Amino acid sequence: MTVSVTWWKQAAERWLAPVAVLVVVGGCGGETPTATVLPPVPVKPAPLPETSAPAAPPIGLTPLPSAEDVQQAAPGGRADPFGPLVVVEAADAQDPTTGLTLTGVLLVGDQKRAMVTTPTGSGVICMGSDGRCGEDAPVLLPTGWSVLSIDVARGCIRLALNDEPQDPFCIA
Repeated sequence: MTVSVTWWKQAAERWLAPVAVLVVVGGCGGETPTATVLPPVPVKPAPLPETSAPAAPPIGLTPLPSAEDVQQAAPGGRADPFGPLVVVEAADAQDPTTGLTLTGVLLVGDQKRAMVTTPTGSGVICMGSDGRCGEDAPVLLPTGWSVLSIDVARGCIRLALNDEPQDPFCIA
């Protein structure tokens, strides 16, 4: 074991040092690179003369509309999603049988709602058996009353007492 270690040590001193010097010197030598000439910028070809649109293939596909067709079909601008709610209000309407006062109607997304004031408080009611707009919403209607319909355009609501429809009442 000692003999082989000694032999490797002697070989390393004799051969590795000159090889390392040659590698370093060889890497530093040579010609200095000259500036490289960049390829010329390609010239943009002249536009082709306009031709008519290709006919639709006979396999039943319909070509997509052009950007101009889409822009002409869509109305300019859009509704402001951050704008105030559209509320139909006028003179309050009061239903003598329930004591409910209708103060406004509105459309929230696809859900119609009515703003009401009752002897127990104020809030929003929606169509359904107890008029609540969510599970956490308070019950504003008296027991047995439900909301059959809300007409946002006319400002009217229609209630039912024990599933018997009542006359609608509207904001005046």
